Amino acid sequence: MKSKTNVAITLAAAALLGIFGYRSLTRQVQPVAVNAENCTQEHIRAVTDAMERSILSAQCAKARKP
Repeated sequence: MKSKTNVAITLAAAALLGIFGYRSLTRQVQPVAVNAENCTQEHIRAVTDAMERSILSAQCAKARKP
C-alpha cells in the first residue's frame, strides 16, 4: 500500500514539473524599448522576471556601447 502511494506522489510531482517546465520553455518574452528611462539600475532591478531582466540589461549595455 505504501509503495502505491509513493508511486502516485512521484508521478504527480513529475507531471507538475513537466507542465511548469513546458510552460517556461514555450513562453515568449515581450521586447522592451531601450531608452534612458528604462536603462536605470532601479528600473532594471524592478523587473521581476529573470529572463526579461537579463535581456533588458544586455540591450541597455549594447545601447551604451559607441
